[in-house]
Amino acid sequence: MAHIDINLISNTMGRSVDFTLILPSRPYNIENYDAKTDTYYQDKKDKLYPLIILLHGYLNDEKAWTRYARAELFAEENKIAICMVSGENKFYFNQEAKTTKDNFYDFIEYELKDYLYGTFPISPKREDNYIAGLSMGGFGAIYHGFANPKAYKAIGAFSAAYTSMKEDGIDAQAIVRNCKDAPFCYVACGSKDFLLNDSNDLVNDLKDIKADYYYDFVEGYGHEWRFWDLELEKFIKSLKRTDPYK
Repeated sequence: MAHIDINLISNTMGRSVDFTLILPSRPYNIENYDAKTDTYYQDKKDKLYPLIILLHGYLNDEKAWTRYARAELFAEENKIAICMVSGENKFYFNQEAKTTKDNFYDFIEYELKDYLYGTFPISPKREDNYIAGLSMGGFGAIYHGFANPKAYKAIGAFSAAYTSMKEDGIDAQAIVRNCKDAPFCYVACGSKDFLLNDSNDLVNDLKDIKADYYYDFVEGYGHEWRFWDLELEKFIKSLKRTDPYK
């Protein structure tokens, strides 16, 4: 696979932003490989990869999904691109401050995607785009996926902060309840997770708006990486893909 660490000067953010892109590579076949005649990458230049924007949790950064979980392995095995953005504990929505611009929603939804689609073999089609995250990143996935439902085929919300965010003046619940044509939502939470009530509230709202969803409630797990690693693989396996690499 290709592991690409990128530092992009962002007009939306008013500063440089760090993110990591994982791109699958050619199948490993060293015995029959001939560098002089092989044109694997040239032959597939018109085949675009689907994309998961994968958001980390509070106190982490864009490296967390590759340090503590197997995001690279899952990208390679399933032939899917994964982009992980540094969220800086800012919950992935627009926040205007006096000394800096934290327009994470606009950066991810517009500037980042323009860069990815224009620079790498990644599909811009809704049916090939997904967003997922854990905890704070689960909130971000819900916020982006339901605020911009035409951009994503599916959302993954693992141990997601949802209704508890109302205490900080952020009402993701209103965005979900008012969403038309909601994407498929994969919800996952462990029985010992302190955000379990948030996941239950999300599922109830998904029922109310008659959204297509799946709830993976798992006994014995708390707010932990072993659980999120398992759920990332399950989420990827659940995707109803139509791309050339499915």
